[in-house]
Amino acid sequence: MKTYLLNLWDSFRGSFWFRPTLMILFAIVLSEVTHSVDVNLAQKDEEVEWFSTTSEAARSTLTAVASATIALAGVVFSITILSLSIASTQFGSRLVRNVMSDSIADWVIGQYIGSALFCLLVLRTIREPEYVEVAFVPHIGTAVGVGFGLISMWLLIWFIHHVATSIQAPNLVESVADELGTTIERLFPEHIGRPRGEEDESHTAEEALSRPEGETIEILCSTEGYIEGIDGDTLISEACEHKGLLKLNCKPGNFVTYKETLAEFQSYQSGDDLDEDARDSLIKTIQQVIIIGPTRTPRQDISYAVLQLVEIAVRALSPGINDPFTAMGCIDRFSGALCTLAERDFPEIIRRDEEGTPRVVLTNVDRFPEILNDAFNMVRQNGIRSVAVSIRMIDSLLRITAHVTRKRDREAIKVQAIALKSGFDSQGFVESDRQEFDERYQKLMTLLVEKSDH
Repeated sequence: MKTYLLNLWDSFRGSFWFRPTLMILFAIVLSEVTHSVDVNLAQKDEEVEWFSTTSEAARSTLTAVASATIALAGVVFSITILSLSIASTQFGSRLVRNVMSDSIADWVIGQYIGSALFCLLVLRTIREPEYVEVAFVPHIGTAVGVGFGLISMWLLIWFIHHVATSIQAPNLVESVADELGTTIERLFPEHIGRPRGEEDESHTAEEALSRPEGETIEILCSTEGYIEGIDGDTLISEACEHKGLLKLNCKPGNFVTYKETLAEFQSYQSGDDLDEDARDSLIKTIQQVIIIGPTRTPRQDISYAVLQLVEIAVRALSPGINDPFTAMGCIDRFSGALCTLAERDFPEIIRRDEEGTPRVVLTNVDRFPEILNDAFNMVRQNGIRSVAVSIRMIDSLLRITAHVTRKRDREAIKVQAIALKSGFDSQGFVESDRQEFDERYQKLMTLLVEKSDH
């Protein structure tokens, strides 16, 4: 349930209607509050000198503010659509979510629509003396409406400044890199616990999977899409409740098809086989906690968080854009994230209950080599024709190597370095460029040997 709510909150936060809806509700509540205050002041025959006005002036003021803020909302909406179109064309449609999440457009539009609605609600309370026995002028409501009008003018200036800076490549790259850093901190905290070695991990998983003796129950996918999140705690509790072991065949970010096997459950004892009702309940619960949606999200999918930077870099390296500086900025950002990730411990592939009994075995997980390949492969393939990009990639590998401690991580870096050198040598660059690249390559290989000796 927690994973589902977090995933739902991410979709709300990235939507364009959520914050304006909240501000509209706030405007309705505020109009009722100011009306109550004005009614109390009128009953006591009191006036606040600074806020006092006439019914004609209040009507004109509130009408002007409502009209102006609605018009400004249309202007802001048009600018927002234009900026999203530019970002989608230059950086890719998948980056629109980041632009929308970082944008203040929804706040500004919400403020404008909320201000207009507030003024309209206050307008309906004005009572002119020629039409009623007791006139009513909302002094406080009118003052608040004027305040909203002043805020709206300042917000327009702030919004234009924000749009002008947010669609610049360095700022967008920084925003995506910050999201990658947040994903690393969420999925791989510093004190996650030391897992077993790579060989021991594989052997232990095979041993755990060989222990159950009951029948195997396949949990099939009921729809098609990308896995956006998995509630691991619920998986463990379900395995404990049904006295068995769950083999998870998928991970966040995987694309799954209808009737594809998501997981397999097997009871530890052959006599503990589930009846039909318990089997149906188990299958339904596991299908619900494996959240499937139309797109990948970085909530539990670190590869997707990396690939967002990769997409910006690859588009920058395309012949139509030819912007190696943006590509090098992306390389710097994801290499910094990989330096942090190289020092983090990865979780075990076997999840146990409080008594130490294996309950969930992960057969498809991300490790540092896979994440490194996701970061470098496409950039290397598309940027090999650029000397500056190739040198920046070898520098990044050199920087990452200084932080790695595991043998498999060093091997992955070595494979990337050899592939990068092979591609670079095939381009026929001038001698001075080859010498500059070779110096860094030899330095990287020496550092890898030194790290393996320690």
